[in-house]
Amino acid sequence: GFCWDVPAYEWERNLKFLEQYAKREGHCDVPRKHVEDGENLGKWLDTQRLTYRKGELNETRQQRLEELGVNWNPKDAVNNRKWMHKFNLLVKFKEREGHCRVPIRRKEDDENLGDWLGQQKQAHSKGKLDPERYDKLKELGVEW
Repeated sequence: GFCWDVPAYEWERNLKFLEQYAKREGHCDVPRKHVEDGENLGKWLDTQRLTYRKGELNETRQQRLEELGVNWNPKDAVNNRKWMHKFNLLVKFKEREGHCRVPIRRKEDDENLGDWLGQQKQAHSKGKLDPERYDKLKELGVEW
């Protein structure tokens, strides 16, 4: 039939595209220029984030986006994903080597794991390492 509420229809359609994207990619951090089925999904999500920051996104839409896993500050999400990737490389290193003493120039999967661990230790010594990250590293067996 004929759709009288075009903005609501388009919002729902983009939400479906975001669901598709999240299912396929495992997250909702859509690159700004990403197009999904002919729609610029990245731009649409940026608009939702801007509307949220202005306090103008209605609560139902906000909830639906959050349920999908939308992060309102995508830089935090990307940084966290990168950190977890390196942490998981450290876990594999420990499983293989039996310890977390990674040589400074050691690479794992083309990532400089030794340098990354050095950065974590430096951040900790300056009081700038997130406490949750510190706990994860300590539990794994990182020596400070």
